[in-house]
Amino acid sequence: MTRPDTPPPPDVDPGDPRWRPTPTKFVVVGILLIAIVVPLLVSTWVFLAAGLCALSFLLLKREHDAYARSHPRGEQESAE
Repeated sequence: MTRPDTPPPPDVDPGDPRWRPTPTKFVVVGILLIAIVVPLLVSTWVFLAAGLCALSFLLLKREHDAYARSHPRGEQESAE
């Protein structure tokens, strides 16, 4: 059974930055690959891997916050 093609919801911005590749996202991918592979090789690196995952999260959060500051939303949208 196949699904009919459905258009994206109207509230989705076609230029949504979450789907756009950025240098920060490439750095985060590299950090996460290291954080995944290294503990498989050496068990004492688990805490370092957790720190790398936290660093990746902070980098992505910083990028999100910068985008939110440069593209403020209206008062009505922020109340929802």
